[in-house]
Amino acid sequence: MDYSLENHKNYIGKHVSELPTPSLVVNLSVLKTNVETLHRDVEKLGIGFRPHVKTLKSLEVTRLMMADGKYKGIIASTIPEIQGALPLVKEGLLEECLYGLPVYPGILPRLIELRKSLRIMLMVDNEQQVEFLEESASSQQPWDVFIKLDVGSRRAGVEANSAALNRLVERARKSPAISIYGFYCHAGHSYGGRSRDEAEKTLDIEVSSVLAAAKLLPSDQQLVISVGSTPTAHVVESLKASMPENIKLELHAGNFPCNDLQQVSTGLVAETQQSVSVAAEVCSVYPERNEALVNAGVIALSREASAFSGFGRVVGSPAWGVVRLSQEHGILGTSEGRKVDEDFKVGQKVQLWCNHACIAAAAFYVYYVVDEQGIVRDTWIPWKGWITHPQQLESALLFPSLPRLTIMSYADVAASGPKQSPEEAAAPQPPQVITDESASTASLVDVDLPSVHTVPNDFLEQEIKTETQAARIEREEEAREEKRKRDEAAAKAKSADNWLIQQFSRLSDGSATGLVIANFATVVGLGAYLGYKGWGLYKKGKLDWKAVTLGAGILAGVTAAEGAVGRYLYKGKKGGK
Repeated sequence: MDYSLENHKNYIGKHVSELPTPSLVVNLSVLKTNVETLHRDVEKLGIGFRPHVKTLKSLEVTRLMMADGKYKGIIASTIPEIQGALPLVKEGLLEECLYGLPVYPGILPRLIELRKSLRIMLMVDNEQQVEFLEESASSQQPWDVFIKLDVGSRRAGVEANSAALNRLVERARKSPAISIYGFYCHAGHSYGGRSRDEAEKTLDIEVSSVLAAAKLLPSDQQLVISVGSTPTAHVVESLKASMPENIKLELHAGNFPCNDLQQVSTGLVAETQQSVSVAAEVCSVYPERNEALVNAGVIALSREASAFSGFGRVVGSPAWGVVRLSQEHGILGTSEGRKVDEDFKVGQKVQLWCNHACIAAAAFYVYYVVDEQGIVRDTWIPWKGWITHPQQLESALLFPSLPRLTIMSYADVAASGPKQSPEEAAAPQPPQVITDESASTASLVDVDLPSVHTVPNDFLEQEIKTETQAARIEREEEAREEKRKRDEAAAKAKSADNWLIQQFSRLSDGSATGLVIANFATVVGLGAYLGYKGWGLYKKGKLDWKAVTLGAGILAGVTAAEGAVGRYLYKGKKGGK
């Protein structure tokens, strides 16, 4: 469990510099201003708004984005996000939730259960999704469905103005399991824009695409078209499209309460409009390479990129940025001629702007909410994980081919808190060892065995003290014996080689007698025969050192006998001359 979950309230009233590091810090004043600005633009246009809760994933921020119930619907991409927002249903603020991924079989049982608490809407972008919704629709009301379009992000959605879209619309229109609620698109590629003009162009393409898709349905069918992303939301006041009478325009966005360096890099947001930062501490300073180390790495900051170089910037010191990352290490560097030992020292607290607030926030279990003076005024606990439910889902009733799952989130466990008393939670005392004077070595154990045993009193006098030691000695003895046999066989083979060389020499100089030639032929023939038999044993897998030694011994014996007789005859022949 993250320690911050146990003591985060203790930091209320303290300055941000006193927080444990790394921590996620939320500037409440900036966040509220960001939310109010977007609400004002939406209201000016008279269009709908559906906030995405994916960034800070908390009840407090969701309530702010919904303007305390002025906007009744949200988008959520995980089950904990939907479940976490259920208190707003009880308060009468929240009425409906759009599940933010194209629906898939594994998530459907949980969505069916949540449907009992609020209106759940789905996204589809494939005809197969319509098929499995029909399979599970025996006792269910038709699902309100957005058809998701791909308008250039190439992330999810059926391509606009395509034959696949035409087929999907026709399939969904005829399905008893589906009621087409509208069309949805998300211009994720708008984050690559660098100007207001680019953002306006992207928004115009979104609206044009969904309006074209709407023409595939009868002109009197009421539809909602949902467009947007945070960059395009920043230029929503420029949207002047005239909607057909049967079309209601809705804007969606999620990152806008926070903003981040990705948003700043679009040119639509000032650096001071970022409400989220990561508090970190300087661990070391390296003047020789003009860099500093902080304890915020990939986990705390993410490895997301922006148009700016690096992975984050130091708040209040724009010349310094996070130039390299590993899991828990962040390296601060600069290209502007500043000296690291003049700007940083070990133990110094810093705050870092992050490239992507949605990803960075996901790593933290507590958000520290500060005022304009940097004093902690509140702490927020986000909704963590993907699927949350304490019981076993009976998904097999809907899809027999799917396995049953027992699923539980970190939030369920953390919220329950510790159940043990300090005494119960403490490590158990080691077992008491009982000895007597006659068993001075009774506490010694054979650590090589899988279980623990006492040993006899004469343990220290024994030459071999453990079974493992005895087995090792036996293996070493067997290895020595094998080596001795191999050496002996090699020596015999070498002796045979020397004899063959000698006989060839006699043959070449003409000194060999008829007997020697006959013996030589015998030995060569015997060697060939033994080689043939050895090859047969080898092919049968029966050739071992015993067989090799026996063959070499026979050959060496014959060779020795021939050598003795040959030397005797040769010596007699030489003496008779």
